[in-house]
Amino acid sequence: MKHLLSLVVGALLIASPALAQDPKPLVIKVGSVAPEGTPWSDWLDGVKARLEKDSGNKVKLKLFLGGKLGGEKEMVEETRNGNIGMFGGSAGALASFVPELAGIELPYLYATDAEADYVLDKIRPNVTKLLEAKGFVMVMWGENGWHGYGIKGKCVEKPDDMKGLKMRSQESYVHMETYKSFGAAPVEMSTPEVLGALQTGTVDGYSNSPLLSQATSWYKGVTHYTYTRHIYQPGIVVMSKKVFDAQPDDLKTLLLVRTDERSGIEGVRNLTGPLLENFTAAKKVVCKLTPEQTKLWQDKARPVWDIYAKKSAGNKALLDAILAAKKDFAAGKK
Repeated sequence: MKHLLSLVVGALLIASPALAQDPKPLVIKVGSVAPEGTPWSDWLDGVKARLEKDSGNKVKLKLFLGGKLGGEKEMVEETRNGNIGMFGGSAGALASFVPELAGIELPYLYATDAEADYVLDKIRPNVTKLLEAKGFVMVMWGENGWHGYGIKGKCVEKPDDMKGLKMRSQESYVHMETYKSFGAAPVEMSTPEVLGALQTGTVDGYSNSPLLSQATSWYKGVTHYTYTRHIYQPGIVVMSKKVFDAQPDDLKTLLLVRTDERSGIEGVRNLTGPLLENFTAAKKVVCKLTPEQTKLWQDKARPVWDIYAKKSAGNKALLDAILAAKKDFAAGKK
């Protein structure tokens, strides 16, 4: 009888290989334009290590950095389609499919890091719902930081200094409208194309944070960098809903853990000062605005808020939620 039972079990194992070995791990492709050797890549390495450990290696992250899977717009589309499992980048890039998210990067929307943190935490449920409706799953916020203008030939200390300049724009109409409000001509362009365009004179400059400016070497194509802080750009990590929904509940829970969120944000912020010093060391002229100069930029950019809000009821609803959170922050309701 024991011999017969052994034969039956052996036959089942041969016929059903899944019973004979552990299932293969879930391999998730992670796409980002952040280059290797940057705080973003270090952070994603940490997320990878933590997730693989906590899942008992049931999940494996395969990182594709530096735009190896394309520009942000292309990676967002591939994430939505399920060809990329996870995307780490800007909220503005996701706005190609979730247009409301363009409002998170409106010019001069936030005044301080603390205010931005408070607002983004308050609107997290709104963002999660908007993403889910369009095929994405919110994982956590990240950080790109405050934008400045890298320009060839001059600092831009007042909005009129931007008139007539051809400026690389992220693939976001909010960024393009911001340029137009200052009199510049935006040229929509994906991240991998920018350095070459600066070097050939196709564009005169760009808008981005000190971190991305140096991580991508864009600063090598300009002579001046004005730290205008005109846009605060959070990073965001999302999953493909198609990939997420196909997983068992225990893995879904692990995939949504965001214990790494603050370390990723603070890792970038702590580098802002040293990065600006690096510009100077690289013989780039760094300019900062006075409060009076900043007010001129704010006034010129304010109509961009109205352009955004009038595009749809969804846009207005998200902007209202952001403004309500800003009011609560100002009132000390933290």
